[in-house]
Amino acid sequence: MRKRCCVVLLVSGALAACFYPPARKPPAARDNEIILALPYDLAWDTVQKVIAENAFRTITQNPDSGVVEAQAIGGFTLRDADCGRLKGIAGKYNAEPDPNSSAVYDFYVKPRGGESTVVSVQATFSTPLHIPLHPPSYAQCVSHGIEEAHLLKEISRAALQAHRPQFQPPRPVPPESRRDYQLKAAARA
Repeated sequence: MRKRCCVVLLVSGALAACFYPPARKPPAARDNEIILALPYDLAWDTVQKVIAENAFRTITQNPDSGVVEAQAIGGFTLRDADCGRLKGIAGKYNAEPDPNSSAVYDFYVKPRGGESTVVSVQATFSTPLHIPLHPPSYAQCVSHGIEEAHLLKEISRAALQAHRPQFQPPRPVPPESRRDYQLKAAARA
């Protein structure tokens, strides 16, 4: 009986998986920011436009502090982030993001003088982990910086098209047109 118990413990120990969190560091903040040659209000509108074009769901936005938090629909892949490694019977392998994983992007828009704005993006990736013989847990994955760079390129392209509306003063009506208008109005009466 004692041998059987020891064998069961050894087998269950061999079947138990271990989780190793990501070893890499997230990209530096300076790698995830750009400077736009736009005033703050136009830069804010440009960021909002890119968020809408990517069909992100806006969680919070505060134009006074220049922060927008948006969530990507559909999660993420290993191309976007490193979720660590799992060790099982077959050795170590990359932890795959679950279909219920979450990708949240924080956009920071800060004025830099009167005619330029700094825009930065920071991604937070998290996924449920299903480790055999362990209770379900969540893992924070480390971004590769690919999605942030992609979003900043989109913002840069959209910023090239951003401009203030051009207001033109009304053209003066020529005197002969005024007289024609007055004659037509008098004829109707």
